[in-house]
Amino acid sequence: MILGIDASRMTSEASTGVEFYSRGIITWILRLLKEQAKRPRREVEVVLYTPQKLDVNCDQRVIPFPRLWTQIRLSYEMLINPPDVLFVPSHVIPLIHPKKTVTMIHDVAFRYLRDAYSPFQYYYLNFSAWFACKFAYKILVPTNAVKQDLLRFYNCDPKKVFVVPHGMDAPAAPEHFSENREREILMRFGIVPGMRYILFIGRLETKKNLLRLLRAFAEFVKKHPDYKMLLCGKRGIGFEKIWQVMEDNGLWNKVLLPGYINEEEKHLLLKNCAIFALPSLQEGFGFPILEAFYYKKPLFTSDILAIREVAGDAAMFINPYKEKEIADGLARLADNKKLREKLIESGAKQVKKFKWETSARKILKILLS
Repeated sequence: MILGIDASRMTSEASTGVEFYSRGIITWILRLLKEQAKRPRREVEVVLYTPQKLDVNCDQRVIPFPRLWTQIRLSYEMLINPPDVLFVPSHVIPLIHPKKTVTMIHDVAFRYLRDAYSPFQYYYLNFSAWFACKFAYKILVPTNAVKQDLLRFYNCDPKKVFVVPHGMDAPAAPEHFSENREREILMRFGIVPGMRYILFIGRLETKKNLLRLLRAFAEFVKKHPDYKMLLCGKRGIGFEKIWQVMEDNGLWNKVLLPGYINEEEKHLLLKNCAIFALPSLQEGFGFPILEAFYYKKPLFTSDILAIREVAGDAAMFINPYKEKEIADGLARLADNKKLREKLIESGAKQVKKFKWETSARKILKILLS
């Protein structure tokens, strides 16, 4: 049996959620198949399809193409040399694909927040979700919330939709990390020892609800002047509005926008933050939730279905559309040490429920059935 995997999202160094997922799940699928090869019940040959060479010990079909790689180049590869099963970890399946094509649809936030996407993004994602619901052999989703969205918006057959939560392994701490090195890196972000700051990591765009978070923070900081905020990530759609809110509220000395951060920087910022904020208007899962739990940070987040599924009772939930509730919630969390400790304790238990190995075993069972 030949199992083909779309590994195109593993080529990006600047990982967002989908890239992070692709790297994690493919790594564990390969690891489990290698273990199974020692006690074979069924021979499985894996082929990774990628636009550029990967640092992975596995058969790779390197097929470069400048644009629309999935729909043109991967479709052609499926036409001339299809695998028995194709797994696409990143939502969009090629127009030409094997009968047994399985994909992970991470969310359909574009159906709720159309203005947060360009017209091309919206129509492409909408078509891709419809196409997958109609033609994919099986569909994976990370939460029941996303499954219900597929049933609601695309009348998807519930029998072919499987909820497989994402996973997380303990992040590898940077090697040979001295206190001086740590202090030096934090100083780049304007952080000195003992400074308290609220951390957000993700794309800086309107669907992450950063406009309301910033306006709420402007109120919060009036009574908590010792706090700062870091918004870390690449610029996305609506960034100019974020910039304007910063300007209108005089937040340039209180809010830092360092752009995309690498894994070393992310490790340090998570390790030292006082509160982790994820005020999104929509999420399909939310990897930063698990990172906050792992680093034992109190999570301040939106009361929406998918986040409720992942976070359980280990977060402080707020209505993401009400700025006053966001500001009051930040103040309550900042002022209540017992509440922070309770959330941290609950989060440390909750994160143990999400393992890449568990996710990979479930997905392999579906792929090989």
